[in-house]
Amino acid sequence: MKKLLYWFMFLIIWFFVSNSAFAYKELLIENRGGRPIRVIKVVLDWEHFVVASPAENWWATTEQLAKNVWWDTAINWAFFCPADYSTCRLNWKRITHTVSERVYLWEGAKWSMYWWDTSIRMIFWFDKEWTPLFVQKNSWEADLWLWSNLNKDKLDDLYFWIWNWPVLLMEWEDVVHAFSHYIDNKLTWLANRNFICSTEDNTTIYMWVVWSSSVWNLPAYLKEQFWCYNALFLDAWASTAMVYDGHTLDRWSRKKVMDAFVVLDREQYIKLTWITPAEKSIPKVEGYQPTASDEKRLKNVKDVIDLIYKKYWKSKYRWPFIRIIRGMMNDSLPADKKWLYNQVLIYLFTIDNF
Repeated sequence: MKKLLYWFMFLIIWFFVSNSAFAYKELLIENRGGRPIRVIKVVLDWEHFVVASPAENWWATTEQLAKNVWWDTAINWAFFCPADYSTCRLNWKRITHTVSERVYLWEGAKWSMYWWDTSIRMIFWFDKEWTPLFVQKNSWEADLWLWSNLNKDKLDDLYFWIWNWPVLLMEWEDVVHAFSHYIDNKLTWLANRNFICSTEDNTTIYMWVVWSSSVWNLPAYLKEQFWCYNALFLDAWASTAMVYDGHTLDRWSRKKVMDAFVVLDREQYIKLTWITPAEKSIPKVEGYQPTASDEKRLKNVKDVIDLIYKKYWKSKYRWPFIRIIRGMMNDSLPADKKWLYNQVLIYLFTIDNF
């Protein structure tokens, strides 16, 4: 086994022409701050956007939620309540905390049966110019019966939004303690934790999963590793799903969910919203463009992986390979090398294509 692993390491450490450009949309699969991560980084230039995509009538896969807005990259965000919330009740007369609101193209009443009660959950939203913001800033005033109607007057200004709890960071401040009444034991375990956050200048979004975290230690980690300014917890882990560039990278037992954050390009954003956004003043960024030689080397690596899997079973070597390459990923890598490692990791994590 050790010989195979060393051979595999040697195979992927090919070096080719360096390029210093970085992508507007990156998938970060690496060890960062002592924890494995799989995080989508999106630079909100005038070419790329993040939107919410809800299932129309019932549950849908994250792949379908991405296809609903003509794209191929998305994460699910939280619970799996159906549109009528029929399975999200503690009993017949009281709504449980799993009720989840959503607004899609301002259609709050259509997509959120309880849109008028924003309650304890914090709204992470995007306006028509795709600026990410929090609406609620007085969550600690919420009562324990979930009928607070916080910031009801601002709901009509929102374009895409979904909410959840607890809030992790608000303007740099760790505010998890404000939700202590609603944090159950499963949120305090060290486990995979999903999040979405924005930087202080609102130009960059980070979203998805950090391993070995609880809601208590996640805020400090997000500040240190991603410079998160506002951050919202998404899900405990049971409905985690992720697709990236047409590859399904994760799908847990709950295959069908109700909401997703989807990354769009400019053309699809205009098609979806009928809005032509004004250009932002931030520099446009270009991703690394692989050459034919790069693609050939990547294919060779994939062929070797396939041969090893065929002979020794995928279940035996998949995770050792992932750990090796993920441990080699870091910000100091040249863009070409980083592209190669990243593509190999995507291949190793891929469950299927869509």
